[in-house]
Amino acid sequence: MGITSLRRDLASRAWGNVLEVSIGTGRNLQYYKWPASFYGKPNIGEGKGQVRSFTAIDKSKEMLEIAHEKFGTLFPGILGVRWVVGDASLPGTIPPPPRNANERSGNLEGKKYDTIIQTMGLCSVSDPVALLRNLGEHVVEEDGRILLLEHGRAKWDWLNKVLDGGAEEHARKFGCWWNRDFQGVLEQSGLVVVDAKRPKWWHGGTTWVIELKKAKTAPTS
Repeated sequence: MGITSLRRDLASRAWGNVLEVSIGTGRNLQYYKWPASFYGKPNIGEGKGQVRSFTAIDKSKEMLEIAHEKFGTLFPGILGVRWVVGDASLPGTIPPPPRNANERSGNLEGKKYDTIIQTMGLCSVSDPVALLRNLGEHVVEEDGRILLLEHGRAKWDWLNKVLDGGAEEHARKFGCWWNRDFQGVLEQSGLVVVDAKRPKWWHGGTTWVIELKKAKTAPTS
């Protein structure tokens, strides 16, 4: 259905200190631009657009363990990813980026992430606005990016009626609210929408590809 290519495109745009929220079972891991060292090769400097460090967070310990195992299969012997169990919508849960790619290197206190990614996660959180606001507190102002791949309300009224009619049952079974109004969520988040696409030919407009940033705070006098 084209979701894999969208994941590949989104993850390939990540750079610098990267945070993936609601990483789940690690479906995006193979699509990041990892440094040569992650492939067991000498890393001569940091390439433009490459991942410098990577932090993964998810509320599910079980899913995080699956993602960790998958990473170990893709990059045997590499210890360059931190795995954090927690709710990213809660203040104090997300750690600052690490000092370097080594997961045990400690934190860059006071620093923020260059790229934050979440794919197919906002449909499952209890308060998507609170999550985005908290992510905004952890991304570099102006130059940093929050990249989202989500699914929600459609562009067609008839399809929205179908989604609305089955929303509660679907959420009860799968924990996913498939009819969320992301236009409203983005407006309430306080973040700047750099780009938001949902062409009708992508699943009736239910699939969203979103790029956000945190506006630079004006200095106080």
